[in-house]
Amino acid sequence: MFTRKLKHRIIYMANKNPNPPSLGRQLNFTTGQMNALCQAWLAPHGLSLPQWVVLSCLWREGEISIGLLAERVGTGLPATSRIVDRMEDRGLLVKRKDPEDRRSVLIAVTAAGQALDPLARFYDHINEALLAGFTPTERSLAFDLLARMEHNARAAQERDGP
Repeated sequence: MFTRKLKHRIIYMANKNPNPPSLGRQLNFTTGQMNALCQAWLAPHGLSLPQWVVLSCLWREGEISIGLLAERVGTGLPATSRIVDRMEDRGLLVKRKDPEDRRSVLIAVTAAGQALDPLARFYDHINEALLAGFTPTERSLAFDLLARMEHNARAAQERDGP
């Protein structure tokens, strides 16, 4: 169900711009608002959204290599290394050499990082805020449609290349 405000925004945009609506633009604006909401909710805990994503991964998986961590959180190794370094400086994470592969570095959560564990289900609060007013069917459909769009984008990249 659309809210009255959203309906008026869509009608206004359609009348103002005769071009069809841009899905990318809408996703970008929605992502921006969601990120701002996440940052506002995480700030009192001294965390950024990328730091929470790293903690969340490590809470689920335990100690893992920084390369695997980068893969799991979906960022490049340099960006993940910078995030981990900042979190290590704050005492939330610890790095150590992998005893089985001296070239590899393992990352683990410290006791201070574990103390933030109540934030593990933080995304439930975000989902509730974003999906307020949606029926259970609409909620399921929203996830379905976004997953299909992600799949289509990946397929187009593989098919069409750079």
